[in-house]
Amino acid sequence: MSAFFKNLYNKRRTTHPFRWWIKRKADSFKPELTKDNQKFIDDYFQTNFSTPLIVPDLFNKSQKVWTPESRRVGLIARKIGVYPMWLKDGQRILTTLLQVNDNHVIKCYNSEQFANQVIHQDRYRYQGLACAIIGAESDHFIKYSAGYAGLFVEAGLPPKKKLTKVPITDDALLPPGTPLYATHFRPGDWVDIFGLTIEHGFQGVVKRWDFAGGHPINTTKWKRRPGAIGHGRRAGGPHKGKKMPGHMGRERKTLNGVEIMRINTKENVIYVRGPAVPGETGNFCYIFDTKIIEKKLTEKNPPPFPTYFPGDNELPVDLYHPDVHRFEDETIQFVETEKEQQQRRTGAKIAKIRK
Repeated sequence: MSAFFKNLYNKRRTTHPFRWWIKRKADSFKPELTKDNQKFIDDYFQTNFSTPLIVPDLFNKSQKVWTPESRRVGLIARKIGVYPMWLKDGQRILTTLLQVNDNHVIKCYNSEQFANQVIHQDRYRYQGLACAIIGAESDHFIKYSAGYAGLFVEAGLPPKKKLTKVPITDDALLPPGTPLYATHFRPGDWVDIFGLTIEHGFQGVVKRWDFAGGHPINTTKWKRRPGAIGHGRRAGGPHKGKKMPGHMGRERKTLNGVEIMRINTKENVIYVRGPAVPGETGNFCYIFDTKIIEKKLTEKNPPPFPTYFPGDNELPVDLYHPDVHRFEDETIQFVETEKEQQQRRTGAKIAKIRK
């Protein structure tokens, strides 16, 4: 059994859910409902799966003090594209847009409860930590099984398309049903983004590992082959770790230390610097506070803790990083120096000679 569990938990990627997970989708059938029955189901859905966070004192009770040892919940976002921005020094940068759609806390476990759920291999990794289950993008409960829809009854929410479990500290626990917004973070914060890389399927060594392949002239069926993969005699067989054809993409990837440049509070869109967020456009990713020591949060500028709660003061639609040039600001004109002009002329002469 030890070999079985070793192979089970050390997979590079999983293409199917674990057997102990609750069945998610309902049986594939289309019931012939009348209009009255369909209206009854829709009314039941609106009545029993609405958010219960209408308690006026909930936000005041949930405000806590952040410490450097605190660990907040993250967000589930959907990658929606890449967008250019300009800094105040004239530099053009690319940003990735991540939309936080309908995020809620589904359930929380304190450190003692979470310790009983952690598998044996991760007992030291999550020692002393609590856990929060968050979901994104509500959907109609008729599409899901009764067991999966029952996970959201305590929070009073409809089933979510995406669920994830986030390790946090005990002081960052939130009541079920708490909404999470893009303003959980702020422009200028550094975050880590986790996701799955783009799926490419089974690929050869030329595309997967950038091999040169064989010589294309005077050869047959040799242009895209890897060549020798091992030795004979005592060292027979392929070398361990040899790069060979196989499944490419859909790898777990974490992009560490990404800066937030802008936040749209109306559409809950986060603009992060760089186009390297893992995954295709439309895929889900997870955003957390960064673990890089030099870029971690400090007590001088603490974040909203345990999360952002809408108050009486409304935030502007767009929140910008201090270095970002806004389009409504005055145009910045840069005067070219003599040294820069000389370098430009020299570069033009060299390009003309090369032609």
